[in-house]
Amino acid sequence: MNKIFKQLGADSAYLLSSFPIALPAFVITVTGFAAGIGTAVVWIGVPILAATLFAMRGLAAAGRSQLGAVLRQPIEGPHYKRAPEGASPLRRYLTPLTDGQSWLNLLWGVVNFPLAVAGFCVALSLWAATVATLAYPLYGWAIRRATGEGDGLEYATRWLGWGDSYLALSALSVLGGLVLAMLLPLVLRGFALTQAALGKGLLASLSESDAPHSPTRTASLDAEVTRVQERLSAA
Repeated sequence: MNKIFKQLGADSAYLLSSFPIALPAFVITVTGFAAGIGTAVVWIGVPILAATLFAMRGLAAAGRSQLGAVLRQPIEGPHYKRAPEGASPLRRYLTPLTDGQSWLNLLWGVVNFPLAVAGFCVALSLWAATVATLAYPLYGWAIRRATGEGDGLEYATRWLGWGDSYLALSALSVLGGLVLAMLLPLVLRGFALTQAALGKGLLASLSESDAPHSPTRTASLDAEVTRVQERLSAA
């Protein structure tokens, strides 16, 4: 039981806290990518894209740090390509454009957002419904006194043949709360695992342990970065 409660807390914290990370990540990704692609023809968009990829590294690191508690395993940091030693500042600045993990971070910013919204809404509403139904005996009387009539539960208790006493209403509410409490770990676990598995696939697919010790680049990518550098320097 201790393990279930601990995992429920980890899954709930993940689903509720991932939305504040997913929202700015989505905004930065969509805005930066659209602005960069839209102005790439005049080369202004190239540094915009590089800045977007740099900005996403911090948000990706925040999202990656949440995965270990949900997946129950350590998540290694990613491998980002580095510019060769002695490279110019402009070359270093444009390096993320040739880095696969940087583009995976950008993809994560888009596809993770709807999952984060769904997980946040489900976790918040399910927790609220569970607590409200279990605690109904503590506050239900105030609703009846304030409105001068029932809150609708009496129709269900009469249909069940329990009458419309406050005890019957409280018993039905608590029973419903217990059902929600049993479903809570299963539902939240499913949402958390789905979102965390996606995050691991995109944010930790190129880990340091899988990467070579020295930066690797293809000749075509090096040539493209050099060409962009020359164009920007000439402008």
